[in-house]
Amino acid sequence: NNYRNFRDLTTAISDAREVGRVLETQYGFDVTLLTNATRQRTLKTVNNFRKRLSVKDNLLIYFAGHGHLHKEADEGYWLPVDAKREDQNNWLATDRLVAQVRGMQAKHVMVVADSCFSGTIIRAIKIEQRTPDYLQRIVTKKTRTALTSGGLEPVMDSGDGQYSVFARSLISLLEENTGVLDVSQLFSQLRPKVMVNSSQTPEYGDIHRAGHDGGDFLFVKAKSS
Repeated sequence: NNYRNFRDLTTAISDAREVGRVLETQYGFDVTLLTNATRQRTLKTVNNFRKRLSVKDNLLIYFAGHGHLHKEADEGYWLPVDAKREDQNNWLATDRLVAQVRGMQAKHVMVVADSCFSGTIIRAIKIEQRTPDYLQRIVTKKTRTALTSGGLEPVMDSGDGQYSVFARSLISLLEENTGVLDVSQLFSQLRPKVMVNSSQTPEYGDIHRAGHDGGDFLFVKAKSS
């Protein structure tokens, strides 16, 4: 929320906190929360996951913040709180993030980005037909995908005042799920929810050159005690 050289945001921290709370309490995730993070702290955290995770693990990275598209270089960036307008040293190129994801041993990795121009990280994904053994097949395949709040466009910071339009839609769908929800299915419900309440169009696809092998990320609702 609290940028040093760019306009402050209103809902980025509340979005991240609430998404983390839902994932932890309803899906059994082990959540690491970074707020107002610098470039160094962000990369250090992702690098630690790369070193620590094994093929038995799944990882979801959620980013809420400013983004930038360098049109001439055709490169997308996440802007940490220490980013400067005229100095790109503290900008986080999505290619740098992709390199970290590519080197991970984790079976399923998904990046969720609620920022402007976040669509640069992905390419279109083919949605498979849902045969009876669909979930059994995709869970065995390596997954490197991204769900973004928009394509090559600006996105809204706040929707209902507390959360962004994208975050509110994502949170509600995760809360409403009662069993196993794959992201292809989630995306088909989330996209119209966001589009009807904003001028942005969410995208879902595999991450460029990150080793995607046709799998999909699964959200499995934890059984209540």
